Amino acid sequence: MQPFRLLWVFSTFALGGAQRRFLTLAEALGPGWRHGVFAMDGCLDAARAAPHLPLDLIEGRARKGALVSRANLAMMRSMLADRRPDLLLTSNWGSVEWILANAGGAAVPHIHFEDGFGPDERPDAQNPKRLWTRRVLFRKPGLHCVAPSQVLADVYRRDWKLPARRLHLIPNGVDCTRFAPVPRTGTPVIGTVAALRPEKRIDRLIDAFHAAAIPDATLLIVGDGPERAALEARAGQGVAFAGAQDDVAPFLARMTHFAMSSDTEQMPISLVEAMAAGLPVAATDVGDTMAMVTPENRPFVTPAADTAALARSLAALAADPALSACLGTANAARARADYALDGMVSRYETLFRERMERPENAARAVG
Repeated sequence: MQPFRLLWVFSTFALGGAQRRFLTLAEALGPGWRHGVFAMDGCLDAARAAPHLPLDLIEGRARKGALVSRANLAMMRSMLADRRPDLLLTSNWGSVEWILANAGGAAVPHIHFEDGFGPDERPDAQNPKRLWTRRVLFRKPGLHCVAPSQVLADVYRRDWKLPARRLHLIPNGVDCTRFAPVPRTGTPVIGTVAALRPEKRIDRLIDAFHAAAIPDATLLIVGDGPERAALEARAGQGVAFAGAQDDVAPFLARMTHFAMSSDTEQMPISLVEAMAAGLPVAATDVGDTMAMVTPENRPFVTPAADTAALARSLAALAADPALSACLGTANAARARADYALDGMVSRYETLFRERMERPENAARAVG
């Protein structure tokens, strides 16, 4: 039997949450699945995080400019015709032209992913052009969509008018065995894992860390991005930058507390990994964050715009090691019960098989 051929299209294949989930899925699905990867901006850097995976990295890039480019549509249709994938999987706003390109009698089964928003696309402040474009494009018969968070699933239904039968809510999962909780002792290490982009508001976290005035504490920032130089200039004493890391587990093991300061999130993988590592969490109340952490941890999830409240959460947790340990243990149990890798992979594999139109796959589904 021939392997299933998947064509994955990303706005960018720089390493982020959607790309990390893809790499995890590609490894877990195994050799019966072949993965072609195309990035609209030509960036394929995330492949370096999993050099052992036999990915088919497709060179090239789309043209920037108008929402619909005839040159882009021609390139996309040519790629679909040449590669003849069993399933097309597109990611976020930057790939929506593929919905137009993949049309007509030769259309490939198609799943579209939305993983979150930039600063101008928060659920309460969506770009009107993008909102109406999604409403039109998501009407395409046969297009199925995936949301990783309940907040984003609600946006699909309420704002983009996607029928419920074509919407799939699949929370992100991680390999919890890679993040075994360890005893945390010594001086506090407040940590975060994030791309250093404006919406992550690491400036807010730096300000909250200094306002908390935790004796001898360190703020450890794992990640890289366009904001790094400005953040380093702002940081002051006690703040360390670790840069981008392919494996964040050793850094989570060094932390005593995890912090998240974003203006917008959906279902952040970094938060699940921190929970799996047994960390208590101080975070902004964005996306599904409040629902993700254990109920005992929820008082330390505060309004996004309230830097002082985030500082109070950091200070209270650092001042109470016994409470921090209890919250970390509860978060670790929650991650393993609700966000384990096997459950996520099983749901994706089921969805992929249901959407593909191959006779042997139909026979498997019946059997």
